[in-house]
Amino acid sequence: MPKHQKRGAARRAPENLAIHALLCGCAAEIFLFIVRRYANGKIAQVVIWNERYLPMLAGIGAAILAVGAIWTGLQRGDHLKRMIGLYLCGIGAFVAAVSLLSIYDLTFLDRLIAIVPVAAFLVIVWGLYDRACAVSLTALATGIVSTWLFSRTMQPFSPYLTLSRVLAVVLLAALAALLYLLWNGTLKKRFLSPGANTLPLYVSFALTFAGVLASVVNVGAAGYAMWTLALTAFGLLVYYTVKQI
Repeated sequence: MPKHQKRGAARRAPENLAIHALLCGCAAEIFLFIVRRYANGKIAQVVIWNERYLPMLAGIGAAILAVGAIWTGLQRGDHLKRMIGLYLCGIGAFVAAVSLLSIYDLTFLDRLIAIVPVAAFLVIVWGLYDRACAVSLTALATGIVSTWLFSRTMQPFSPYLTLSRVLAVVLLAALAALLYLLWNGTLKKRFLSPGANTLPLYVSFALTFAGVLASVVNVGAAGYAMWTLALTAFGLLVYYTVKQI
């Protein structure tokens, strides 16, 4: 491939990534809404979906995943055909995972409906925005989703109380490690441009750490922490958008 075509493909890669993330996020959200609409209703409807339709969807998803994996392995020299195979793998894995989680607990659908748009948004940010912006917004989005989940799973007598506390401790340890790596310059050296402003990263990591810690100490504070993180994320997004114009 000529050099000018390679440069053009490299410039288009972030935009293509954002488009793929948008399309996949919309398709996944539609699937989740359809499953929730029909699998969550009267007792007879829930029973028939749990015993028949959801296991059927899990099997279909597993079959699509297997076909996609085989197809991808056979198409090593063709980028477009490999992309089709990877899409099949992603679709199959998502359908199978959602179906199995729904059989276990239908409330997972509500959480996934909130998580999928956030994940798609982050992929778009990583494709179109500065690396410092992407890292900051990823930290804040992780905090928003975590505090939202903890506000529901850390209630007394919740079956997920112990698991939520363990995840909170792991997340706090990871954030503390990231703050240390940012402070000693390792994070900036490996992931950020030389002239990147690290202040938004400090703010994002610190606020996320404080929000998760507040959710663990007092579950009632999770809602306030979530909105604080959301407003901070909105402010950073506006700041970096204006900066890149």
